[in-house]
Amino acid sequence: MTLEAWCAEQEAGLKLNLHPRAEQSINTLPTHGIRLLIGPEGGLSAEEIALTANDGFTDILLGPRVLRTETTAITALQVRFGDLG
Repeated sequence: MTLEAWCAEQEAGLKLNLHPRAEQSINTLPTHGIRLLIGPEGGLSAEEIALTANDGFTDILLGPRVLRTETTAITALQVRFGDLG
């Protein structure tokens, strides 16, 4: 699925884009109804970030590090909920 198609899907949940320069933290978000976008290795382009913003995504920050794509989702859950067990 292309990024454009995925972003354009109509969902009732909160749409989030993990972005290393975001102003909001994942810890301030609700715990249900979230749609999380994790970009490819190397990050989203400026045009792709603008597309997500136009489609209602909110940029959020996990911390100062840029993570690998395959570890980002589990790290986001660990940051938000503080446990894995």
